Amino acid sequence: MKLCITAEEPDIHSLIAEEFGHAPFFIIYDTDTKSWEAHSNKAGVATEGAGIVAAEQVISLEADVVLTGYVGVHGVKKLSSRNIRIIQDEDGTVEASIKRYMKKYGDACQTSKTPAKTSPPE
Repeated sequence: MKLCITAEEPDIHSLIAEEFGHAPFFIIYDTDTKSWEAHSNKAGVATEGAGIVAAEQVISLEADVVLTGYVGVHGVKKLSSRNIRIIQDEDGTVEASIKRYMKKYGDACQTSKTPAKTSPPE
């Protein structure tokens, strides 16, 4: 599973950016590999439509969840249309936000280690 966290700096120790569409960076954290990478938000300086452009970028980064301070209506619609979960009111550092999320939803973040069991057709 991939988490997308809005960030003020391109670092996991950065503070969370409060506004999704205007966040300077997106940190993509892979819960399976525990690795992360930073991406500049292409919509960060836009005056209009930033939420939609940012949402399109997050979709292209294949995130499953967004952790941020706030997402506007248009960003919510775009992300929700792709079944991307949105967690708002996050604050503190990116790393702390990831830890809180993993503590609360960690079991749901792991890729299954056993194949699905199916019954043979009768």
